[in-house]
Amino acid sequence: MKSPAVHKQIFYAEMAKLLEAGFGIREAAGVLEGTGLPKSQEILLKELHRGLESGKSITESLSGNPDAVSEFERGIISAGERSGRLPQAMRHLAEYFGMLAAARRDLIRGLIHPIVILHLGIFIGTVPAGMLRPDKTSASLMVDFFSTLLIAYVVGVVIYFACRAIHSRAKVDPKVDAMLRRIPLLGKTRTHLAMTAFCKVYHTCLLAGIPMRETVASAVNASQSGLILDAGKRLQQTLAQGNPLGPAMSGERAFPKVFSRTYATGEAAGTLDRDLANWSQHYHNESLANARTLAAAIPRMLYLIILCYAGWQIVGFYNSYYSSLLKELE
Repeated sequence: MKSPAVHKQIFYAEMAKLLEAGFGIREAAGVLEGTGLPKSQEILLKELHRGLESGKSITESLSGNPDAVSEFERGIISAGERSGRLPQAMRHLAEYFGMLAAARRDLIRGLIHPIVILHLGIFIGTVPAGMLRPDKTSASLMVDFFSTLLIAYVVGVVIYFACRAIHSRAKVDPKVDAMLRRIPLLGKTRTHLAMTAFCKVYHTCLLAGIPMRETVASAVNASQSGLILDAGKRLQQTLAQGNPLGPAMSGERAFPKVFSRTYATGEAAGTLDRDLANWSQHYHNESLANARTLAAAIPRMLYLIILCYAGWQIVGFYNSYYSSLLKELE
């Protein structure tokens, strides 16, 4: 069972607060259990308790429910657990999901006006226009209105689930991911979100002293990008051959050129930890700005489409009205 981003933001922020106050992970989970958490997070804490009691690590305890805890979350938690920086890891997650929650709120607020206009356009196109026809009764006009509204809802639901399916496919398919990256604004937002997850997990694993091959694997899986996942296979081969990653990363289209260049120089200079921390914050800020821009742009585009539809319906109504009026005059 998946949790909305806002629920995850609050959950990880509260966990971080308790851990920073000196609570152990079990004590922190126990405190949260009595605070009226959403159902999905109550189940998650029960799984955590069962896993810890059976001798599993925190990450292993949370790995049994991939729908509730993503690869990105597991990567951050694993690195935080192994480095002794679990509170900081929880803060990273709270910031990330806070960004997603803010973008979602902006998008929902922006969609209210276009949806109202859509309903108005459908009403104008069915009820007033239908009243000009003598064969239409009040009941049939209402049937026409609600039937058209239902069709609009069905189309909207189909488009929504199609977009979700494409988004899910892009997490593992480099071709689909590359296609989405070519879409203006959306592509940049996806790239920055993927790089945010990649850099955060990579940096946290680096501080934890996790072996390089495992660090790369965790960061690549956390990115939820088909292109980065595909590039990760070749990066692993580079590591297996004992070669540095910088030159190999520069040849991969999955990573922005400026990032790859900085990685190569940081790898040579021994400043990767500082460079990755800077890139992590940079991509986080860029993702937040892009997500807000996208959340504002989608309602505007939808508003324009719906406004054109409403205008077409109004023109059609007056056309029918004047046509019937001319026939009566003749």
